[in-house]
Amino acid sequence: MSGRRSVVGLACAVQFIDVVGVTLLVVALPDIQRDLDLGPAALSWVAAIYALAFGGLLVLGGRAADLLGHRLMFIAGNTVVLAGSLLCATAGTTAVLLTGRALQGIGAAVSVPAALAAILAVIPAGPPRNRALGLWTMAGAVGGASGFVLGGVVTQAIGWRWLFAAVAVIALLAAAIAPAILPPNRRPSTRQPLDLSGALLITGAAVLLMVGLQRAETDGFTAPSSWLPLVLTPLAALAFAARERRAPAPLVPPHLWSVPTFRVGAATAFVLTATTSGASVIGTLFLQDELNLSPASSGAAFLLLSASVAATSTTAPSLIRRRGTAPTLTIGLAVVAAAMLTQAVAVALHHLPLFLTGLALTGAGLGLASVASTTHGTTGADDSTSGVIGGLLNAAAQVGTAVGIATLLTTATTWPIPTQAPEAAFSLAALTALTAALTTLLTTRHRTPTTHTPTRTP
Repeated sequence: MSGRRSVVGLACAVQFIDVVGVTLLVVALPDIQRDLDLGPAALSWVAAIYALAFGGLLVLGGRAADLLGHRLMFIAGNTVVLAGSLLCATAGTTAVLLTGRALQGIGAAVSVPAALAAILAVIPAGPPRNRALGLWTMAGAVGGASGFVLGGVVTQAIGWRWLFAAVAVIALLAAAIAPAILPPNRRPSTRQPLDLSGALLITGAAVLLMVGLQRAETDGFTAPSSWLPLVLTPLAALAFAARERRAPAPLVPPHLWSVPTFRVGAATAFVLTATTSGASVIGTLFLQDELNLSPASSGAAFLLLSASVAATSTTAPSLIRRRGTAPTLTIGLAVVAAAMLTQAVAVALHHLPLFLTGLALTGAGLGLASVASTTHGTTGADDSTSGVIGGLLNAAAQVGTAVGIATLLTTATTWPIPTQAPEAAFSLAALTALTAALTTLLTTRHRTPTTHTPTRTP
């Protein structure tokens, strides 16, 4: 049992640090811009390149874990994160910093699916795995919500370079102790090639989508820098689908697309990040621009969200055991919808306590639904698919973040009545979460997988 706990603990630590890397630099960007004399264009790439590399390469990283072994890819991924972090910590130029951030994202895209595959390999299905996935999901959700706070505290106390130094230390420790903790790499009876053509196409589709949405946040959807990547995205996706149909060893095993639990889990991961990440950006702007809170104070407010995520992530497995994954998904999404409506009312009334209540509700729903979506999405995963499933679920979440932020920011900036724009953005998020909850309820009510069958733990 202690060996399994060590695997889960190591995997969760890497999940936390890799996900927190997406938002860790947001508060530190002004200091980085001043120290390295960055222009606006370079600064936007410093903020975006990690998420682009991370989200774009998750599927390839997950499939590599299936074919080459999760332990090997876990060590390799953390080694790349270590190299990238050292570059960032010592960067004196824009090029070095961007290279380091890209390497961090690449390493995260390799190590995160491998970490989830390691959990699935050592924890049997049933309550033990549900508890492990609860901790795993809590690490990711808390990491995503804590980046703003940790980045601000460390930058203000000792400087932004120490953010990267801390990540480097954790990556070094993870790579060093992995051989003693993670089980040996699986040795498949037949060696399958890695479909590099398919990997290039799906990576290109994901990167084009996120670049287009990222540029839309600053340039608008009518700018060529926005619409051209968005037009090319479905073309790359169609090319990937055509390649997969004729590839002797597809990057994504074809049967996965027809597995209902996987489809629901991935769709939920997308909706959760699309609603909560976008709403967090709108909420931060509200706290600072409308209520005149400092960046540190507004960041501290989001500790409520992190604490709420942690609380419900640890209680979600018991709810899943009693009710099943699909009902837990529905409840979590419904709570997120209620949270978005609460924040819409709070913004309209300029009411801080009500807004904080909405943040706590957001964390509660996010914790429940995130654990349930991971549990639901990985139902039936085995050694040959656990890595790519983990990559796809995480990729859905990363794409959801990009789509949600771009959509809600566009709503807030183009709404016909400017004074009602934030309320409109939160209302759109609420409608999205409510629609997802109702869809999940209607499509899974007669085929919820059994996850509470007693399982012996040796």
